[in-house]
Amino acid sequence: MAVPARLAETPSVPSDDLSIAAHHQGEFLFTIQKPLPPPPGYASWLDYAVEAFSTRQAWLESLWETWVDDTAVELDRDEIRESARLELRALRKAAAAADS
Repeated sequence: MAVPARLAETPSVPSDDLSIAAHHQGEFLFTIQKPLPPPPGYASWLDYAVEAFSTRQAWLESLWETWVDDTAVELDRDEIRESARLELRALRKAAAAADS
């Protein structure tokens, strides 16, 4: 995945997979040397994000779409979240396969 120009590693920051430095118009903004620990009760920030993100907007958009398109389907909010969980599991499985 390409890193946006505004988010690029700097030579002054150790270069490893866990270092991120952000710049804007040449100005150093911040750096992260290591990931923060995930919130209590979550194995990772991705697990937290999947469980905490709002499904309301996606559901509303699907609802509105049903009003203008007879073939559209209203999404279920629980199914939206479960779909995100399935995608995260698939990413983990693909990453594990790539490591072996």
